[in-house]
Amino acid sequence: MELRPDIVSVADLSSLDGGVLGVIRFSENGAAQAALTRGFVEISLPLPILGDDVAEVWRCDGDVRSLQDGELSLAMSDDFLFGAIVANEDDAGAAGSRVYDAIVRAARREGFPNLLRVWNHVRGINSLDGELERYHAFCRGRHDAFASHGYGLRADLPAASAVGMREGSLATYFVASRGAAEQVENPRQVSAYDYPREYGPRSPSFSRATVAGSLVFISGTASIVGHESRHHGDVDAQLDETIENLDRVAVVSGATLSDIISLKVYVRDRNDCARIAERLAPRIPAPAIYLEADICRAELLLEIEAVARRG
Repeated sequence: MELRPDIVSVADLSSLDGGVLGVIRFSENGAAQAALTRGFVEISLPLPILGDDVAEVWRCDGDVRSLQDGELSLAMSDDFLFGAIVANEDDAGAAGSRVYDAIVRAARREGFPNLLRVWNHVRGINSLDGELERYHAFCRGRHDAFASHGYGLRADLPAASAVGMREGSLATYFVASRGAAEQVENPRQVSAYDYPREYGPRSPSFSRATVAGSLVFISGTASIVGHESRHHGDVDAQLDETIENLDRVAVVSGATLSDIISLKVYVRDRNDCARIAERLAPRIPAPAIYLEADICRAELLLEIEAVARRG
């Protein structure tokens, strides 16, 4: 059965019909929250939206059933599981470990053992958590949770992103499947799980993309070649490098940039948004949500994630 993303005006959310697994809403203020609403998962994130007031909606074919599992809100079809959880621990490492332990346990218990895509939002992602950046502490917690559940921490990792948010600690949502997925790496980049120790005591635990049937989930992608950030301070050059990485991942996944059906663009400085949108739209003319958010490395000015559908 098919899984598909959509971008919907917030004004139209009240009229959503059946087949909805999850809705992601964005706001300038407020705390991160996840709950079941009308039989689907709704997560609200304290991320300023740059442009029209829209939400991200994940739909599927067939009936949907929902379940509240402690802090985890879950909605599932015959083939896919969508879930969201918000952690309140100030310690980013402890939050990452607990959240991923809960996600893996729930996905396996419900019969969806293959994590396809995980979105992470870490408050103060570039600030220090003791001696570690909060992003590095989060990566350590995520790594330890995956390892405790027997992941090989290489070819079995989901696509993912981790960007900042204004309030709270950690908010995470995910898609999992009954069927197996293919993990994809970018030949222009060192795989995240092979990063040298300068990027934290535990490497980031994600694949550059995952392929599930005709759908390609491309992870958060930025101006990184090998393992090094490129074009410090130059938003135009960072955008060009990011698009080159998106193109390479899409091709390795069996798709092209023209097959992209949905984008989310995270912009560190909202004053750069109009220029990024003007230069990005002609090259990837897919529906896009622009959000103001800190990126996982302080020198990175933007990050783009995508969903593509292979012909």
